Amino acid sequence: MAKPRKPAARATTSSTTPATTRAVRRRLWSIAAIWLFIVVFLVGPALLGNWLFIVPAVGFAIAAVATMRLARNPQGPDAEVLEPGALKAATRAAPVEVHGSWSAGGAVRAGAASKGLLRFGDRRVSFETDQGEITFDTPVNKVRMAAVPGFWRPQLDLDIGDITHTIRFYPLWDLGATVVGPVVAGEWYDQLRDLGAK
Repeated sequence: MAKPRKPAARATTSSTTPATTRAVRRRLWSIAAIWLFIVVFLVGPALLGNWLFIVPAVGFAIAAVATMRLARNPQGPDAEVLEPGALKAATRAAPVEVHGSWSAGGAVRAGAASKGLLRFGDRRVSFETDQGEITFDTPVNKVRMAAVPGFWRPQLDLDIGDITHTIRFYPLWDLGATVVGPVVAGEWYDQLRDLGAK
């Protein structure tokens, strides 16, 4: 008679590491990779006499500095990553609020996005624009998760009724958004799913 197999020891994965730690690590790696890209592919050719690379090098350097400033902003997305169980503990008196850009549809277009606050409390999720407009306010069990956040979609897509509401936590010019964005949006995705979103 065959002996029952022991379950394999579960390897520590990124999902067991808090999102705040993963966001910091990914941000550091992305900043190092951005500067390496600028030096190797833009500054290097410019120093070798190809002056066409000077303008892109300056442009990318400005974007890299702006990206680093955003990463250190106390109201920036890196500082507003959800802690484990944050949504479950949120109440109407003490909701979880994070900054983001909202648009209706599957993709955020720079001109169509409205800045504001994504809010969760008492098992309700809502978005209020900076102008005070509530774009949606619904119980979490009425929300369908349209897509899993990832490298190509570093955003939170919520189907409410017949509309896909897209929340993007990082501006389009952030050079590390595709690396750090999936962690921030993914934590919202996971916690909303745990609370009854489909």
